[in-house]
Amino acid sequence: MAKIVVNTTFRDFCGNANDKMQIYFLKSLKRQTMQDFILVVTIFNERNVEKAVRSVMKDKCIFIYDKMEGNYKFSLSNTFVNGIDYGLKSDADILLDCSSDVILQSDFLEVISKRCQKFGAGISHPNIFMNRTQKEKIIFERGKISRGIDARYFSMDIFKDGHIRELIKKYPSYDYGAGIESQLCSLGIKYAKKCSNIYMESKVIKMENDRGGNVGKVSAFMLEGRKRNIPTVMRFLQCEGLPRDYLNLKKINTKYKVTKYALIYKLIFIKEILEHNK
Repeated sequence: MAKIVVNTTFRDFCGNANDKMQIYFLKSLKRQTMQDFILVVTIFNERNVEKAVRSVMKDKCIFIYDKMEGNYKFSLSNTFVNGIDYGLKSDADILLDCSSDVILQSDFLEVISKRCQKFGAGISHPNIFMNRTQKEKIIFERGKISRGIDARYFSMDIFKDGHIRELIKKYPSYDYGAGIESQLCSLGIKYAKKCSNIYMESKVIKMENDRGGNVGKVSAFMLEGRKRNIPTVMRFLQCEGLPRDYLNLKKINTKYKVTKYALIYKLIFIKEILEHNK
């Protein structure tokens, strides 16, 4: 089995509903059938993270305290670079970069370890969205190609020449992180020899991350993140000679080959695929 670095960051643990979502994520890691992994957590200014994470993960986690410069809350680009650095230093085989508001099926890491060959990359967008309404009611919704690629994995071979690390540092994504998925998945398309989509093999459940129950609404914080980051992503795509439409997650999905039941996958998402190809 491969040695995997699972890379993420968390919000404050401060006794609200968001704590439960993050604990669900940690417990889904604890239940993995493959246990040859380490959780690398980048902490910026978030409160009570190390204590809460260690209470679940025990010795299967390490913490990197990253001091941000400027008027920023966090940087998902810094988080990714920290994962690269730790993975190379520890001689890991695979880097899984994901958000901490998801639940991974218990064989998720096992599937990744089987599918990620040398110079390989892969994705999975959420199979299910678990939305919390203002009245704390949970609504389950089937996934969509266009609503985020929350799990991205890479063979560590890709990072050994340092080029990608420097690209991420040169074109950083701040705060909300708009565009980071496009950047990371585009890098997989360009530098991996094989790009895989494991959506049909192991499930990802996306939890609505604390937005006060305003399901589907775009907050001022999110809008500011897009305003700040999208121009940077556009410069990154131009620098790498990648199409501008890689900002569209539907387009990126078409570049990652579905590893199992490809016809069923196409039938599930045929409407989105047709809309994109118009």
